[in-house]
Amino acid sequence: MDPGIIRDSNPAMTATETAAADACAREATATSHRYAIPLALRWALYISGLVVLVMVVLGWFLISQQQKSYRHQTDLLGEMIIDQFARAASEPLVAGDLLSLEVLVSQQEKNALILGMQLLDLDGRPLASAGRIPVGLNNPLGSSSPDGGSASLVTGDGSAITYIKPVLFQRTAVGQALVSIDRRPLERNLQRLIRALVATTIGLIILGSLLAYPLARRLCRPIHQLVQVGEAIDRGEAGILEEHQRRDEIGQVLTSFRRMAEGLEQKRHVERTLSRYLSPSVAEKVLSSPDGHRLPGTMTEGSVLFCDIVGFTELSERLEPDQVASLLNEYFHYFSLAASSSHGTVDKFIGDCIMIVFGVPDADEHHALHAFTCALLIQSIAEEINRQRQAAGETTVLFRIGINSGRMLAGNLGGEERVQYTVIGDTVNLASRICGLAEPGGILLTHMAASQPGMEGLTRPSPMGGVRLRGSRRNVIPHEVDPGGFSDLELIQEGMEIILRSREAPS
Repeated sequence: MDPGIIRDSNPAMTATETAAADACAREATATSHRYAIPLALRWALYISGLVVLVMVVLGWFLISQQQKSYRHQTDLLGEMIIDQFARAASEPLVAGDLLSLEVLVSQQEKNALILGMQLLDLDGRPLASAGRIPVGLNNPLGSSSPDGGSASLVTGDGSAITYIKPVLFQRTAVGQALVSIDRRPLERNLQRLIRALVATTIGLIILGSLLAYPLARRLCRPIHQLVQVGEAIDRGEAGILEEHQRRDEIGQVLTSFRRMAEGLEQKRHVERTLSRYLSPSVAEKVLSSPDGHRLPGTMTEGSVLFCDIVGFTELSERLEPDQVASLLNEYFHYFSLAASSSHGTVDKFIGDCIMIVFGVPDADEHHALHAFTCALLIQSIAEEINRQRQAAGETTVLFRIGINSGRMLAGNLGGEERVQYTVIGDTVNLASRICGLAEPGGILLTHMAASQPGMEGLTRPSPMGGVRLRGSRRNVIPHEVDPGGFSDLELIQEGMEIILRSREAPS
């Protein structure tokens, strides 16, 4: 006997719920792989990169502007000094007053930024000088501006800059004035300022990077709220939506989520309700089909099991209607679990009878074997429940079961307003008839059911021989359980214990 006949899972869980859970698990796994890096961390990296780029560009711009400003100030200072020197030396130079020129040169040299000063005649001969003039000025007269403006020459090492300007008297050149300015103090100030700007830029970059993650987390908070709301909706906890009240765009999304949650809750309610009135497999087909209420009828091979109470009429006379209903619900609740665990589908409850089909709506090669297993489970469960009820002083009942196999029509029957998914045909009618022949607590099968694949050695012909059933034109040979041919009673016992352990309040 196939151990897979009794499912090692919760029999009460519907196929729809199982499929939905598997889909959610697959989606969650795919999502976790796709978004391995948290959104807040990625945003923090983006913000940090943007801060670094902006601060580098801003630092480079400020340093370039500061360098230009310093050099411009140096030129202004040098031009101002050379201009004053040339103006002051024009009259003494024309008068040939060398003493006045020496005094003038010596006074200008007192400026700490001036390295040296020199006056030349038109032939380039020094007339007065103080300090030092950087070497390399082979032709200072040729270096000056012909229009009387100043010119500048920078030394090779860049430590000094020499300004040259013609000395004019009444717009006539009478000599040359040279002043060398020390650039090192200004360059040191510039370097200190550049270092300060670089340190400030680095500090701002570090500060921006440190603040990027908290900022990114704050920016991602609405998205996390949407994720939490989505997960809550998936769990059916729509109440969490009331905890998030916003007046921005995220609030509009949450409002849409709230409406969606209400629709999903209604859908879940419909699915739960539908699964209580239909078998899980049929409910799944109806919900997954675009036109589920019009599932077409198809001829299929399967088995039908009928199980009813022995002496139900007498029982109904002795008990109150609510007591009868409670008794039926208790037994049928576990019989439904037995059907589910044996790959069967509860087709309908007919008063004191339960009808279970196998191989419908999903094809099953071993439908007869599964029906036979379900029958053994039902009788074992009924026996155990009767033992417990008898110990509690409550009413006990016996059941009889009939099974037939063959071709039948499966599909929706009814009108546009109301339909029912069921099976019809002579196979169904014969199963119902043979159920009435079974002994209390017994199981009868037709020869068609007993000869299905997997049924070899499990049954034997009944001693009653061939019988003519009402509505049948030929004799039917009933088969009963062969105690010597069935070796997996321990498996049946284990299945019964699993079902009874899932004891829930009967619906």
